[in-house]
Amino acid sequence: MKTDLFLEVVTPEQIVFEGPVGMVEVPGFNGRFTLLKDHAPIIASLTNGRIRVIGKDGLERLFECSGGILDCKENHVIILVDKAFKQE
Repeated sequence: MKTDLFLEVVTPEQIVFEGPVGMVEVPGFNGRFTLLKDHAPIIASLTNGRIRVIGKDGLERLFECSGGILDCKENHVIILVDKAFKQE
C-alpha cells in the first residue's frame, strides 16, 4: 500500500516530473483544484495553465501545461498533457 502521493507529469516526448509529493494543484476544466494524499479516485479534464506541486521536500515547483487529462487513484496521480515545461 502506497503511503505517499506519487505524481507523474507526462508528455508524448518525455516524463516532465516524477516523484512523491505533498500536494498537487491543477487547472481543471471547471476550475482549479487540489489533490492531497488519500484523495478519492478521479479522472478530470485539464485546461491550459499552471500545475503547482509542493514536493515532499517542501519545495514548490511550477509547470506550465497545455490541456490534458488527470487520473488519480490509490495515491498515484498521472497527468497526461501535450506540452509541459518547468517554470524557473
